[in-house]
Order: sequence, then C-alpha cells, then structure tokens
Amino acid sequence: MKKNIKSFLWRFLIFCIIAAPFTVMDIFYSYYQVVIRGVDLNAAEVYLSIMKSKKKQKVSVLIFGDSVANQLYSNTDYNDTIYSLACNQGITMAGHYLLLQNFIKANQGQMPKKVVFIVRPGTFESNIDQHFSYNYFVKPFYNAAYKPYFSPACEQQIKKIPFYFVSQVPVVLKSNWCPNYFVPRDPSFKCISQMTNDYLPKIKVLCDSNHIQFVIVSPPIEMFYLPTDIAYSKCTDEFKKCGMETELNEYFKHVPHLPDSLFVDAIHFKKPYIPVDYFNFRKN
Repeated sequence: MKKNIKSFLWRFLIFCIIAAPFTVMDIFYSYYQVVIRGVDLNAAEVYLSIMKSKKKQKVSVLIFGDSVANQLYSNTDYNDTIYSLACNQGITMAGHYLLLQNFIKANQGQMPKKVVFIVRPGTFESNIDQHFSYNYFVKPFYNAAYKPYFSPACEQQIKKIPFYFVSQVPVVLKSNWCPNYFVPRDPSFKCISQMTNDYLPKIKVLCDSNHIQFVIVSPPIEMFYLPTDIAYSKCTDEFKKCGMETELNEYFKHVPHLPDSLFVDAIHFKKPYIPVDYFNFRKN
C-alpha cells in the first residue's frame, strides 16, 4: 500500500513538473468542485455500474449497453427480474467485458438466464479514442484489478492518451479534469473497432461457458441515421474478422428507426418519449 502511494506521489510530481502550472491549478479546481462543492462526477453512471457488477444478485435478465440503453433500463433501477449495468458507450466493449466478468465472479451458482447488450450501431466504433475516454474508461478501469485483462490493443490505445499514468492519483481520479488531446481515428475499420473486435467475442465466450444466453439488440435510432446504419450493415468482412458474423448480421436486420422528433440530441430520447420496458423483459 505504501509503495503504491509513493508511486502515485512520484508520478504526480513528475506530472506537475511537466505540465503547465495552469493545468495543475485546473486539476485542483476540478477536485475542489467535485469533492468540496458536490458537483457531479463525470462518468458517475460508470462507477455505479462497476459497483453493481460486484454485487451478488439473482436475476433473470442482465442488461449491458450505452447511454440509450441506460435511458431504457436505468442502472439506478432495481427490479426482481432484470438488472441493468448499462452506462455509456465510452467504456467500449472492453469495459462491458470487465463489468460482465465482475458479475459472473460475484454470482457463481446463480447465473442470469440471459445477458442482453443494448447498443446503438455507432457504439461498435467506440475505441478509447474520444475526448471523454480519459474520464469514462481510463480513470475507472486503468488499475491493478483490470490491467491483466487488457489486450495489447487496449493498452496501446490507453497509452496514446496524455497523462494516462496519473489517472489513478486521487486528486486526478476524484475530479472531472481530463487532458486536452486528440487521438486520430483508426482508419482500418468502418464499423467494428479494435476494442469491439477484441472483446465482443470474449463476452460471448464468457456467456457460453457459463450457459447464459447472449443477445445483442439495438435500441430505437433516429431516422436520420438510417443511411449510416445501412452502410454499417454491409461491413460483413469486419463481422467475420471478429468471429461474430451470425450475431451481427442478425442484429443489423432488426435496427428500429423512429421519427427524429422523438430525440433530443440525435441520440437520446426526449423524456416524454422514453419507452417503458421497450423489449418486454419484465414479462420474462
């Protein structure tokens, strides 16, 4: 423990020397806002899902997914038959795999009947390459508990982000600060990112080995995205590459599109139009 604290302090000292004084001030101000003033922590829904994933909970349907999935089946709700760990697409399939692994470890002897991934087609592109990846993936998952499960590509993506090595220093971890950076999009894929390629098959194997039915479904999508989603559906070579051709072809056959007027930001539903139990899981 002392060794880890010394390591954090040493890294943070190096960071303070390298970084501009205004950056350090920005970190401490953000820390003050969160810890002292009670400003909401970015990625709070991710930390909630991590906490819930470690609980012993007998459920019928276990739900994972992006922020739209979290609108449909909130991870703040508790139900006798369904249990939602949906949070945000920023955690990528790597994060979803880690959450599923947590849940299975905590619930040996009482596995769910079904694991359902509710994700928009664009979520398959998520690759730890967005501005909010630092808060939504690096801070929650770049630690000793999860590092052994990082693929080489996952580790490589993390290390493209500036100051990833101080993400676990408490004053950084408990703030909303993130470095200003740009990770170029990997041009080698159109739909299935390297994180999806690495971890979606692992999710299926984890379900199969525990005799859990695994299903991938799409939430309703704004009609505006219909041409994009049709283009995604034709990326069959990428489906084959990740070994999920059958599942992904079936997924793209059933992507529902609804009028743009139901959505607030081209992704999320306006509150009055959020469907209740859209997939009828509570009837199972």
